[in-house]
Amino acid sequence: MLLAQLLQYEHKQTEVEFWNWKGEMSKHAYTIISHHGMQTDLSSLQQAVIKWQAFSKHHQVQQLDYSYLLGLLRNIEDQWDPAACTRELEENLAESFTLFTEYCLLLLKKLRENFPVLNTTVISRLEFMLRCLSQIQGMTAFKMVCPFHNELHLEIAAVLKKGTLEWYEKMYTSYKPEEKNDVQQLRSLVKLSDAVHEDIEKSQNVYNKHFVNIVKVDYFSITYRQLEKLVADEVIITMENLKGSEHEETHITHAIGETLFELYITLNELRHFRDYLPLKDNKSLALTGFHELFKVSIHTWLQTVHEKACERIYRAIEADKLEYVDSLSKHSSSAVDVTVCFSQIRDFWAHLSWPDSVEAFAFLTQLSDDMCKAAIYYSEVIKRKVDKSQQSAGQTVVTEQLCIILNNIEHVRKFMGNVLKDLDWKSLETAVEHTSGTDGKQQVQKTLSTQLQNIDIDMQREVKNMISHLTEKMIGDIKKYIQHISLSPDSIQNDEAVSPLMKYLDDKLIILSETLVKENLYRVLEALWWLLLKCIIDAVDSNRGVSVEFYGRFYYTLEALVDFFHAEGQGLPLDTLRNGDYRFLEEELRLNKCSTTELIEKYYLDNIKEQRSAEHSKYGRLSVKCYYETSEQKLYVEVLHAADLIALDANGLSDPFVIIELCPHHIFPMVKGQRTQVKAKTLHPVYDELFHFSVSSEQCRRKSACIVFTVMDHDWLSTNDFAGEAVLPMNVIYGLNRPHITGGVKNVQPTVLKLTRPKANVKSILKMLDGRIDKEAQDFVKKLRELEKFMEDD
Repeated sequence: MLLAQLLQYEHKQTEVEFWNWKGEMSKHAYTIISHHGMQTDLSSLQQAVIKWQAFSKHHQVQQLDYSYLLGLLRNIEDQWDPAACTRELEENLAESFTLFTEYCLLLLKKLRENFPVLNTTVISRLEFMLRCLSQIQGMTAFKMVCPFHNELHLEIAAVLKKGTLEWYEKMYTSYKPEEKNDVQQLRSLVKLSDAVHEDIEKSQNVYNKHFVNIVKVDYFSITYRQLEKLVADEVIITMENLKGSEHEETHITHAIGETLFELYITLNELRHFRDYLPLKDNKSLALTGFHELFKVSIHTWLQTVHEKACERIYRAIEADKLEYVDSLSKHSSSAVDVTVCFSQIRDFWAHLSWPDSVEAFAFLTQLSDDMCKAAIYYSEVIKRKVDKSQQSAGQTVVTEQLCIILNNIEHVRKFMGNVLKDLDWKSLETAVEHTSGTDGKQQVQKTLSTQLQNIDIDMQREVKNMISHLTEKMIGDIKKYIQHISLSPDSIQNDEAVSPLMKYLDDKLIILSETLVKENLYRVLEALWWLLLKCIIDAVDSNRGVSVEFYGRFYYTLEALVDFFHAEGQGLPLDTLRNGDYRFLEEELRLNKCSTTELIEKYYLDNIKEQRSAEHSKYGRLSVKCYYETSEQKLYVEVLHAADLIALDANGLSDPFVIIELCPHHIFPMVKGQRTQVKAKTLHPVYDELFHFSVSSEQCRRKSACIVFTVMDHDWLSTNDFAGEAVLPMNVIYGLNRPHITGGVKNVQPTVLKLTRPKANVKSILKMLDGRIDKEAQDFVKKLRELEKFMEDD
């Protein structure tokens, strides 16, 4: 009694917080207690017990440091001597143990109020309080004075369950809505579920380790299983009521849909805590399969996500000033907003975490499709924005805006490829493989691959459309400068004629290179290159029969443009520039700028090349001998025989003869062609006829100089038919570029020539020479026309 009185007084005098007091007493109080103990002849054990009784009882009135109480208990254990215990001492000690334990259990019943997790000091008090309870249960004195005590962990578990139920009922009452409509009921359930989720999170992160380590009570498992069951029961009742209100999928309001989603997310996160349960407790939980209750709502959620995304995209475009977001970026604010929106959709799917893999696959496919549609929607709407503004803005401003939009679409295209991959397809693959086997996994992989490919194709198409939109603005100017080149007089220099076009392109390239990202710059340059080629081709086609200088000027233009767009390796690759249209145009310009004699020589050079590359011929073969006798300045040609000629008469045979000409004729102007005799009714004629031509070695050594052997079928009543021809270049004839042979042509080895019918070459040269008016061109065109007729008959 004396100690109790002193404790009340001394505790009030302390300068530290009440709950932090460790029984420190003044000198006077200590002296009184010491003298009293000596006068009453108290043993050390008696003093330890009395001290524990007084402090443990005082603790129920005024908080003090549990670590100090733990020290008092350990002191009793150290001093404990059963022989020195009187019955009164045992009864008093038993009563103090019981009162202390019951009081602590009352505190644990209201654990959340008495020991809030945000206060670390209070959590430390909880830890030492549990240590006191554990110390009592393990003391020899306790087992002696309280032989019929209950197991501590069972008592704690029971009181925790009661406290959890009381806490839940209190939360339920506090969140109960005043209005009993569906939306309010759902929102109150969301708040209740959130509170339960928060409480379980605290139990798992803070409380559980102390209860498990000190008193061997799995606080988390106890509270989780209890609260999970209470929430699940409430959710089932609420969802049944909602279903009873005839809220079908098509009639779910926006407010109900949003609230259902919040509820689903909370329950899903709540369900994930089961992973922390012991394996034996991880089965038959109330929230298992809870997602089935929300299956009817998920389509509404996905539709809402898509609609919200499109609304946000539209608002982002409306607010976009089509200016760079910063000095390091070449896209505008709407591109950033769109990618953030898609990131949030990705987060939405991660939070959804639909448990059924087969259903999740269908939902994810729909979500991905909707994201792709939203990306296309963005491209279309932002293009319309610049179309509206171009009437009031200047051309330079419009060009810069189009470039920024092009960068925006490219930015979104790249991001889409990454965000679709981030939608957790891998875990879905694993889950589907587990339920549906390898075929299911392959289907998931194929779907992802198809969607990635489709969105890339669609976005690339949008990029191409935007590039076409950009280059269309330049068509008028480009045609004007091409026409300037076309109408320039032959007297001015080529670079002077081309200068306005190159200046215009240079100015445009400065704008494009400053505003476009690298990928888009290359795409625009490719489109611009194609446009220039088309304009030049159109200009050339509309100016047939003009001067050679005209074609030379455009040939110069074409090569200047190649250099400009290649930019010494910094621009487009040469392979890209020298594409099919370029090769067609380059050949036409190169040939048209040639003189008539140059074109004719090219024709024979091409024939020589074709003759060398011929591997077999359906028109037959011709055997000849050729030799140039320098001393006589004569070319000897001996036609030996032909074989496997084509039948050109109705009887299945021919009447062949061979015409021998030295070509081109402008190299051999004084030399006339010669011919063999006609061999009647045969496809394998034998001639053995020798011809000679008086020509100089200089003439024969010209690069295009050749002997043309034309096999004809003789018709008595109509025009002779063309059977085939062979070309022998003179640079392979002995006596010219090859050494002389004793005995002349008689000792030369025969040469076998394959007969051919040159087709493409005839049409190409005809096109070049047809519009020319000089006699040489007209004579050669006449000859080629006859050959072309035979080609058509063939």
